[in-house]
Amino acid sequence: MYSKIVVPLDGSELAEGVLPHVAEVIRDRGSYVYLLTVASVARGTAPALTDLLSSSGNTHEERQRVEQEVTAYLREVAGELEPVAAEVQVGVRFGRPAEEILTFAGEVDADLIAMSTHGRSGISRWVFGSVTDRVLHGALCPLLLARTAPVQPSIAYQHILVPLDGSETAEQVLPYVSALIRPNYTRIFLTSVLPTGLSDRTVTLLASSPPGLQLSTTALSKAEVQLTAYLRSVAAALRERGAAVRIAVRRGTPADEILAYAAESEADLISMTAYGLSGVNRWVYGNVAGKVLQGAHCPILLVHPPAE
Repeated sequence: MYSKIVVPLDGSELAEGVLPHVAEVIRDRGSYVYLLTVASVARGTAPALTDLLSSSGNTHEERQRVEQEVTAYLREVAGELEPVAAEVQVGVRFGRPAEEILTFAGEVDADLIAMSTHGRSGISRWVFGSVTDRVLHGALCPLLLARTAPVQPSIAYQHILVPLDGSETAEQVLPYVSALIRPNYTRIFLTSVLPTGLSDRTVTLLASSPPGLQLSTTALSKAEVQLTAYLRSVAAALRERGAAVRIAVRRGTPADEILAYAAESEADLISMTAYGLSGVNRWVYGNVAGKVLQGAHCPILLVHPPAE
């Protein structure tokens, strides 16, 4: 886990802001990191890596020139990760960024793609919101998505927020969270959100899978008791790995409550399941994860459950 990480870069400082996050994830793991830049040779559509590609054409000589200069850039950037990685390799592809990122990740059998989304002062040269969205929907491995600024302080994932809804789909994130635990250092905040403003029938349907709630007119109260017991059982396993764990059952709109709890707990990372390939769990995770991604001020580790 976290042994092969692909890091897409476009030459901007905003994109490079994900590098301290990568260093935190791979520390002491002996991981292999692949730095990747995708260059387009279509006139006027290239990422402006030091304005290198702004007027490039399609000749073989121009491709070679672009590849050489971008490779030199990536090798320079690699120096930031070499002290904590087993090896850092660099690659240059030509084509559409999202498609080439996904293809490259498949070729190296990546178990994580780490990339920047928007920075506080703007967006990176790939218009990362669009590229990230396409990678998010097409990736088969987890994604670490960081809203970065050009200058990043040192990164430490001490407070990790993990939203769960009691489903096996949501629990797919737990091994990835466990792998980030540093004994006697990491604090994990487990939370589940009970949607409010719904009919008892709707709540019953949303909470009908394990841990299996028998709801009546006091549906939310009974659900809260059951979810608290469920979160305690999950917390026990994480404590065995050396983490301090807090649990909280909240009521409201799932995405809003997750973001609010992230702020209250000063989360350094939110780790959650994106969505299932064969269906949706009871939070309709694709929608919730998307809203959390848009509103979060800390990085998000999104895990795609494997197809059945």
